[in-house]
Amino acid sequence: MKIYRAYYDSRNFSFEAYSKSETIARAKLLEGLHKHGEQYKLDPDWYLYDGRDDIYTQEIDLDTFYRDRDTI
Repeated sequence: MKIYRAYYDSRNFSFEAYSKSETIARAKLLEGLHKHGEQYKLDPDWYLYDGRDDIYTQEIDLDTFYRDRDTI
């Protein structure tokens, strides 16, 4: 079985979301980034840098060993 991990690292926090779908994992991460921004009274697009969001996704195989986000 595969799941998807969406992640974003800011200067002070690491954010992650997981789902059965890459699209949903990314959407859940964005939802969390917006909630975080509201908590800290940040601009709605606080996580953008030069128009990019630097959100990454990774397909994860369950029951698999990973080192530095990659299988060996």
